[in-house]
Amino acid sequence: MQRTEEVSNCPECGHQIRVDRRYVTWCDRCDWNVDPTPEEDYTPAWRLRLEHRLAESLYRELETGSIHRPGWDAARISAHVLSAVILLLPLIALLAGIALLVFYRPLWLSGMLALVAFAAAFLFRPRAGRLPEDVQLVPRDQAPTLYAVLDELADAIGTRRVATVVVSTQANVWYQQIGWRFRPVVGIGLPLWADLRPQERIAVLAHELGHGGHGDGRSSWLVNAAWSVLQELEATFSEHHGDWVRRELGYDDPTGATFFTRMVNATLGPLVRGVAWLLERLALRSGQRAEYLADRKSGEIAGSEAAAHALERLLLADVSYRAMERALRFPAGIDPLEAVRREVTETPAREIQRHLRISRLREVRTDATHPPTYLRTKLIRTRPATTSRVVLGIDRSRAIDHELQPAATKALADLRASL
Repeated sequence: MQRTEEVSNCPECGHQIRVDRRYVTWCDRCDWNVDPTPEEDYTPAWRLRLEHRLAESLYRELETGSIHRPGWDAARISAHVLSAVILLLPLIALLAGIALLVFYRPLWLSGMLALVAFAAAFLFRPRAGRLPEDVQLVPRDQAPTLYAVLDELADAIGTRRVATVVVSTQANVWYQQIGWRFRPVVGIGLPLWADLRPQERIAVLAHELGHGGHGDGRSSWLVNAAWSVLQELEATFSEHHGDWVRRELGYDDPTGATFFTRMVNATLGPLVRGVAWLLERLALRSGQRAEYLADRKSGEIAGSEAAAHALERLLLADVSYRAMERALRFPAGIDPLEAVRREVTETPAREIQRHLRISRLREVRTDATHPPTYLRTKLIRTRPATTSRVVLGIDRSRAIDHELQPAATKALADLRASL
């Protein structure tokens, strides 16, 4: 039998390194080849250095002090003021349209201007959060064990109980408030869920439920409503695939509609994207602090080691998704989720360490929605260790998998059909 692991020397520093032909060969002393496919980044060097310092400064502040709820600093206040201005625009446009119809004459001109005002009010209206289309609902009566665990976690954290659980094929577990009643929803991504151990599942769920009421600026109704407006406008005033195809084919629209669309996208698109970027930047500092707070809550509920290991497992999310996708594309008599478990179980600790180092290279950015994973795990492990308050045994974990099986089968069938 041919060995897959060998020993070689780093071409950069000469350090002896282990070589596993199944994975990337890299040096743990000088980081040679740690990221063989780096993402293209055209950000100026001075800005990268600044963002590295900002991310590190937030970590040092939390490492030496307490992890508390994000306060009302200048950035967070500015984010809420900007959100309020955005949400006032549809009301102003609506009142302007009504005023034009009532007070301005001639009526044919006021009608045209009012139509423009009403259109602006419609475009800028806030949208209620809604579920993605490619998810499968898991009703409470069909998953009593899962909902019992979620209720126990919500009570321990001090947040509202989950109204709905959905299953998707995304490599993610997420929390969202949907509808105008802001009903809490937990989304379980099958590739990530399959590779988590029982207590790591508790850690991930506790982290997501922790976002329900710990002061994250992104969980604010005002900021979220403004985000819904900006996301819809960004989609409206951005070039779509059909526009690109028509341009590449040299399609000439005799009505001028294509030219008008390009003009609108070119003038309003950058403005909308600029405002969205500004709002994101204003809310990010408190958002990243809230992520650390959710990590702390996760450690308190599931235990600090389970919380740290869960974060490391998140680094293998892409690996898990690719394993599931391969099993769906090339059926070999193995369940796709079992293929995920085998792939992750066989991944050596050295490969996980490589992903942690990549997170240090790629993720130390103030425009990332989450702090760097290596800093998050480091902060958990440098603080006093905590024991678990909620324990998920193997039997209950298997019972949850059994309850999720019908929804998982439908989600996997939909994904297989789309491949």
